[in-house]
Amino acid sequence: MRASAAAVLRATRTCLSGHVRWALSLGLGLSICLSGQPAIAAPAAPATEARAAFEAGAKAYAAGDYAKALAEFERAMALRPSSKIHYNIGVCRQQLMLAARERGDVEAESLHAAAAVEAYKAYLRELPDAEDRVEVEATIRDLGGTPQFQLKPIPFPRAEGTPVGREDAATSPAPVPAPPPGSVPDPAPVAPPPPGADARDSTSPPPSLPAEVTPRFRGRVGVTFGLNGQPQVGTSRLDGAVQGFAMARLGGFVGARRRVYIGGAGLLAGAGVTASDKLALQMQAVLLDLEYGHPVGRARRVEVVAGGFLVGARETLRIRAEPQRPVCVAHSSGALVSQRGGAGAGGRVGLHVLLGARKNHEIGVRLSTAILGFGQGTAAAGCEPSFSQLDVPRARWLVLVDSGYSFRF
Repeated sequence: MRASAAAVLRATRTCLSGHVRWALSLGLGLSICLSGQPAIAAPAAPATEARAAFEAGAKAYAAGDYAKALAEFERAMALRPSSKIHYNIGVCRQQLMLAARERGDVEAESLHAAAAVEAYKAYLRELPDAEDRVEVEATIRDLGGTPQFQLKPIPFPRAEGTPVGREDAATSPAPVPAPPPGSVPDPAPVAPPPPGADARDSTSPPPSLPAEVTPRFRGRVGVTFGLNGQPQVGTSRLDGAVQGFAMARLGGFVGARRRVYIGGAGLLAGAGVTASDKLALQMQAVLLDLEYGHPVGRARRVEVVAGGFLVGARETLRIRAEPQRPVCVAHSSGALVSQRGGAGAGGRVGLHVLLGARKNHEIGVRLSTAILGFGQGTAAAGCEPSFSQLDVPRARWLVLVDSGYSFRF
């Protein structure tokens, strides 16, 4: 009887202790639920933060705040790398480079240009089959960089005994992993809003595209043709008041922005025939040029040019037929009657149009004026120089207009 009572007592204690534990657990749970403590929110996914950073960068770019846009795009790149964000970083760097150029900060301009080149290279490296690869490579060259060559894999010959449809694991491409579920698609490069945007989007200013960059060429070589007018030269006894000329040019660009041109030129000028009994006045000259070209327009394909030049010249009088030879001449044989040397200086203004993808084909029109002084000229013993006999002034004013083509390199 005592044993049975002890067993019942133990069972009762066990049952009570179980109910107590259940009650304590339930009370603890209710106290936690009713305590009002907020649940800890899960951290935002990196893809969502990257999208937010990208949208903030696009908005800053549209507002013209390129420094902030660059910071946001770089933050998006750190959170979720994308080849297209490299492109947007390059565009922002290019805009900052142009801003540094306008304020004359050469160091910042060089820094942003180099960073833009690296961003564009990274874009092409990660997206080698990009549709705009040619245009991006041209931009890299314009910024002073060198695009990377795209190497294509060379197929190895199949070894004998290899079953058809099997490839060597070393040469076969690795399978492309499937994208993670629920991933955010790659952001597109910065672009103006589509034509069908709603009224709210259309009120915000569209992002301006970066101005085209003119490459910093090292030099130019070209040829021009024009007319040379000399109002002080008479036309009654000689042809030469108006001369046609051809000129070859060669020189280099100097300065931080390569806008200053220093070069030389050779000129050959001669007059047409208006009468068979007139002598011909001709000129050969060597010029030392100094020019400054300032690009205008957003495309920077037009340059306004101003400069000056020094001239060393040789002037000759020639006959076209033997009966024209004067009696008192310095040279008794050949067509040369007399010659003299001279020098002078002048100035010019012009307009250059740059053509081609790299803007290295130049079509130019220039207007120049100069003052030249010459010696007396050669003459036979006891005779007056032929230039004086024909009233050709020793000091003269010249007006030149020419147009031609130059290749920049």
